Amino acid sequence: MQDHTVDDLPGIFLARPEEPAEGIPLGVKDLFDTAGLTTTYGSAIFAEHVPTETAEVVLQLEAAGYANAGKTNLHEFAYGTTSENPHFGSVPNPIAPDRIAGGSSGGSAAALAAGLVEAALGTDTGGSIRIPAACCGLVGLKPAPGFAPVPHSAPAPLRAHPTPRPSHSAPLPRFAPPAVRATRRTRRERRRSARASATGGGRAAPATASPRPPPAP
Repeated sequence: MQDHTVDDLPGIFLARPEEPAEGIPLGVKDLFDTAGLTTTYGSAIFAEHVPTETAEVVLQLEAAGYANAGKTNLHEFAYGTTSENPHFGSVPNPIAPDRIAGGSSGGSAAALAAGLVEAALGTDTGGSIRIPAACCGLVGLKPAPGFAPVPHSAPAPLRAHPTPRPSHSAPLPRFAPPAVRATRRTRRERRRSARASATGGGRAAPATASPRPPPAP
């Protein structure tokens, strides 16, 4: 699988941080809010939309050592399986330039296949991770419901026309072992957050052993 540069394949990223953070390069589907970085949901309606908060699953992956390398292109509002976006251009398929990248998480799959990131975040209701993964020669995982938080603030058109089945958030890696590592890291961060909430905020307190009873006389 040949690596490319961002300039080689326009149509993959819609926004990129000016100063990428240190960590494992992560592509973030532009359906997830990212504070201070444009989030379009694949639509020209939100071309200038800059969220003030970051989606929980992105925060979890950043806490696990990943760094947002850019917002990846997608089928408009994630409502389609081709990622042929009329506003921001069609997502190219790095391994088969004459074919579609699949959708709706096409930009995430293309960024991985091109070697621009080491993992990418997508969503899947009826195949939006698995279809582009298949098209681009990758591993696509749709986890069990509730495994990872879904985008926390859907745009108005998505709220007005909800899908009949819940969407799932999940990472796409190049190969199977990174998929396992990424999902395990997400699971660890989710459990850590749950423990922190149960203890009143902050990092969870370490478990302490119960004192042993004094020996019988």
